[in-house]
Amino acid sequence: MKRLLFIAATLLLALSAKAEVRGYGGLTLDFTRAKKTGKSIIVPGKNDQEEKIYVAVACEGRLFNSTNDEMEWGEWGEPKGIFESRIVSDICNFI
Repeated sequence: MKRLLFIAATLLLALSAKAEVRGYGGLTLDFTRAKKTGKSIIVPGKNDQEEKIYVAVACEGRLFNSTNDEMEWGEWGEPKGIFESRIVSDICNFI
């Protein structure tokens, strides 16, 4: 019975996490508009100045990438800091 409750709770968390907007410091990501492209997942969002930004995560390697203020992609790399680590974890675990 405990196992069934755990599975149900996990599924509910996964479904609710997929359909929401989440904040990470000064960054807000819209999980409802996430798109899978090849081996990565791209999530649109806004920075603390309300400018558009995109975040991409390659779950296989747990790699992170994002656009700058000119909408140009940076280099793939391991998450830097707690917010990037949480983003990678949330995207890979819930989308």
